[in-house]
Amino acid sequence: MIFKEIQLDLDKIKEKINSERKNINEYSSLANLNNLVDFLVIGEDRRFYKHRGFDIIAIIRAIRNRLFYNKKEGASTIEQQLVRVLTNQYRRTLKRKIKEIILATKLKKILSKKEIALLYLKLAYFGTEKQGLENTLRSLNLNLNSELSDLVCASIIARLKYPEPKSNSTIKLLFIKRRTDYIIEIHNKHGKYY
Repeated sequence: MIFKEIQLDLDKIKEKINSERKNINEYSSLANLNNLVDFLVIGEDRRFYKHRGFDIIAIIRAIRNRLFYNKKEGASTIEQQLVRVLTNQYRRTLKRKIKEIILATKLKKILSKKEIALLYLKLAYFGTEKQGLENTLRSLNLNLNSELSDLVCASIIARLKYPEPKSNSTIKLLFIKRRTDYIIEIHNKHGKYY
C-alpha cells in the first residue's frame, strides 16, 4: 500500500517538475541567486551537499532533543521540504515522514542539488501573499534580476521558519529579525556552509 502511494507521489512530483522545467532553467541561469542558495543552505540544511536527501544526524539530534529535553525541532532537509511542497502533504505522521524521506532520496535522480534548492525557493511559502520567491522579492521591491545583498538573502530565508503574517505582528517581525541576524552571524563566522 505505502509503495503504491510513494509511486503515485513520485509521478506527481515528476509532473510538477516537468511543468516547472522552464523556470528551473531560468533560475539556474541567474548568478545573483547563487548567494540566496548559499543562505538557504546556511539557514535550512547545513549538510545539504553532504547527504542524499535526508540527514540522519539531524534526525537523531531531533529525536534525542525530543526524548531528553522535550524540545521539538525540525530535521527536514531541503529535499524533504521540496517534497512536502510538491505533494502538498503537511500532516505530521510517521507514515508521511517515511514517504517524504524515500521521495527526497529519489529527487537526486531528477534534479541537481542546485536545481532542488532553486525549485524550493521558487515554490516555498514565505508568508501571506509571499508564496514563492518572485512574490517575496516583489514585496521587497525587488525582482529576479536584482542584486541581492547578504542581508536581503538572510531576511528572505528567515521567512521560511517564520512566515510573514498579513498584518504587522511585532512579535513575528522580531522573530524574523532575530533569525535574519542569526543567519548573517553564521555566514560571517563560517562562510557559505560548514
